[in-house]
Amino acid sequence: MKEQFRCIFVVLALFALTLSGCGGGGGATTGPAAAKMVTGVAATGAPVAGVVMLKDSSPTPAQLTTTTASDGSFAFNTSGLTPPFIIKTTAAAVNLYSLAGDNGIYNVTPLTTMAVSQAAGGADLDALYNQHVQSAISAAASKMPDAVTAVQTNLAPLLNSFGVTNNILTGKFSANHTGVDALLDAISVSIANGTVTITNKQNSMVVYTAPCSNLAAGSVVTSNMPAPPMAPAPASGAAIYTSKCAGCHGDIGNSTLKGRASVSAIQTAIASNLGGMGMLNGISAADIQAVSDVLMAPGGGTPTPTPTPPVVPPTQPDGAALYATNCAGCHGALATSSKLGATVVRIQNAISGNVGGMSMFASLTAADLQAIATALNPPVPTPTPVPTPTPTPTPTPTPNPAPDGAALYASNCAGCHGPLATSSKQGVTLARLQGAIANNTGGMSFLSTLTAAQQQAIVTALAPATPAPTPTPAPTPAPTPTPAPDGAALYASNCAGCHGPLATSTKLGITIARLQNAIANNTGGMSSLSGLTVTQVQAIVTALTPSTPTPTPTPTPVLDGTVLYASSCAGCHGVLASSAKAGATVSRIQTAINSNTGGMGSLSTLTSAQVSAIATALAGVTPSPTPAPACGSCHAIPPATGHHSTHTSEGIACASCHGAGYSTTTVVAATHDNGTVNLTSTIGWNATNRTCANSCHGTHAW
Repeated sequence: MKEQFRCIFVVLALFALTLSGCGGGGGATTGPAAAKMVTGVAATGAPVAGVVMLKDSSPTPAQLTTTTASDGSFAFNTSGLTPPFIIKTTAAAVNLYSLAGDNGIYNVTPLTTMAVSQAAGGADLDALYNQHVQSAISAAASKMPDAVTAVQTNLAPLLNSFGVTNNILTGKFSANHTGVDALLDAISVSIANGTVTITNKQNSMVVYTAPCSNLAAGSVVTSNMPAPPMAPAPASGAAIYTSKCAGCHGDIGNSTLKGRASVSAIQTAIASNLGGMGMLNGISAADIQAVSDVLMAPGGGTPTPTPTPPVVPPTQPDGAALYATNCAGCHGALATSSKLGATVVRIQNAISGNVGGMSMFASLTAADLQAIATALNPPVPTPTPVPTPTPTPTPTPTPNPAPDGAALYASNCAGCHGPLATSSKQGVTLARLQGAIANNTGGMSFLSTLTAAQQQAIVTALAPATPAPTPTPAPTPAPTPTPAPDGAALYASNCAGCHGPLATSTKLGITIARLQNAIANNTGGMSSLSGLTVTQVQAIVTALTPSTPTPTPTPTPVLDGTVLYASSCAGCHGVLASSAKAGATVSRIQTAINSNTGGMGSLSTLTSAQVSAIATALAGVTPSPTPAPACGSCHAIPPATGHHSTHTSEGIACASCHGAGYSTTTVVAATHDNGTVNLTSTIGWNATNRTCANSCHGTHAW
């Protein structure tokens, strides 16, 4: 019933949002103005995964920062900012740019970077962004329409061969290997020394070259153009609705959103987390458009069917096989899975909310998810009927048995928090559990269907019990030694999906400390491996340690500081000429490597001579003055790490743990950015074993 009310609320809210854009007679008040947004897709063929930055054109420019979704899409709320806006992102150590004359769609690709370069007269785009001369930005923005036309006119043979007809700057597209994205997959765009060069990735032949300030001076060499791929079938709005929306709003034929779900209404509901719809923030603009099209079509997603020839029913996915491939590594064998009874909606919510790193399964189809759910819900065999005995007086009904807290924990909680006996949540209170469900902490809102009695049973199961006196054990034979874990098998089941086969793994030579840090910090969603024992982690590290290196002559270390900076540092700190680390000393660089600041422990293989060469290269760079970062520009407030959200939800102030001077708006400069977790001694923090013991919650591990 609670879920039904939530869905009704979402429908009414969407309907209200739809009506808010319409005027009315009789003196009706006008609804709140829609938020001003700059949106788009950042891609180089593959979606750009990383940070996108936007600067406005006010006298003291404001800068916004956001992170791309999995499909490369991004969005900025520009209310209160002054257009035009210059937008920047980085892909493979190359900066990409776009210029937005106003709010709306503005993509960021190598092609838009070409257009910005011509609009700026061939100027250095890094300097244009960093120095941000207001008149220069405005002048370039006014020339962007002509620059975009120049790109599309002079690259017409190339664009036409890939079916690109929409505007490369403001047209909608998805990083799905079709259209302009397929073209970006096939070409490489380089802008250097005032010249733009386009190369065919298939054969490294030059397709186009011209001065950045005059793109009309170049022409496409058609004989060198890449061959376009076969176009895939377009995305189905009905299929997207079924996999992401039907759980709350019903099947598409009877959807509560028919005729009401405009693109704007859907985007607003996701942005404001209306009814929990924030879990869909990774859906692409193209998918939202497809869902809106099918719901806003006459008939609301149920167009008049046309006769079609009979087709052979497709082979149904094998749910057991899909479970074994995608799920068993975390949740155990199917017959004894900790997720028996899971529904399609629950599985989809976990994927959409990236619970336990499950967003990696976003490519599974709705049919695949249904097959897995069916396998997790085996039919109960019908018992053989027995002869009806002579009726006897009806006995007093047996009271319903109390919920089994241990079983409920195993099916709903163990996947993230470990087995009950060693759970990281032992001693949790009912109020704390209910607060985590209500706030969707760690994606726990799917537990809202549990009754109060079931929640209490889980809390009771997690309550430390007074152990009974242990009887004197009888002598037992010496146990058979447990065989050492198979590191290769553990790597194949837990790591190969992201890092490739063991023989060519991207993590060859990793240390146990580095692997454990990645699991503890949930790097790339690796907290899902927290159930591995220290012995199993060591076995994986041993498997990744090259056995006998090939005896090859030791190459002379590269001592060119410019080259070393480009290969080791530019990916994070930008090109050398405008590096954020200008003037860094050898001591400062070596300290950052030794303390693994920002993941710099990966540079521990550099020799002292190489570190010195990098410092020498940085000594010649004049640092650009940058404004002090505002609170919230480096991390969320409170940060999303550790248990910040839990403490703030319980009303605990920042100063309680971090000391005087810390709040949501103030910090202590001496300890805030020193690379060390600074906590007061009064709260019982133990940095060695990462535990905190006090009267609030007993001993708790982080």
